[in-house]
Amino acid sequence: MFHREANVRLGDHRLRNAHSVPWSIHAVTSVPVSQERLRERGFNQAEVLAKGLAASIKTPYVPLLERNRHTNKQSFKSRMDRLKDMEGVFGALQHAPEVLRSISKQGAANIGSPEEILPIMGPLRILLVDDIYTTGSTINACAQVLRGYESFLEMPIEIYSLTWARS
Repeated sequence: MFHREANVRLGDHRLRNAHSVPWSIHAVTSVPVSQERLRERGFNQAEVLAKGLAASIKTPYVPLLERNRHTNKQSFKSRMDRLKDMEGVFGALQHAPEVLRSISKQGAANIGSPEEILPIMGPLRILLVDDIYTTGSTINACAQVLRGYESFLEMPIEIYSLTWARS
């Protein structure tokens, strides 16, 4: 957990907690929207935010999730309805396991670079970006899908979330 005194350094994507322990994200991904919502908006807000952040912190943006079905806006539902409605909504894209394996073997800073390959020591850290946080049911559903690859990778996966707003 980060303390309030955390120092965020976007230039090199390392965060330091109050004890000056380096911490980094290995990949950035976003919550996918349904085709209906994509037609309505014309773009995925979370994806735009995630790609911009990934570029600024020099960490790969990797699409890992797909939405299996459309859901109505969560803001109009009760907490219980939101939790129930999120069941089975998200799945992993077909290439997700191999992308995650590649990141875990090479480390985020080494992907696509000629530098020495340095595997990740410790958990694979993924930053999951969404536009609005209401109850956390969307983030939780996506995180469950991603953490399902821990046994495949034979390493723990930590999911961190970042949202643009809270409602």
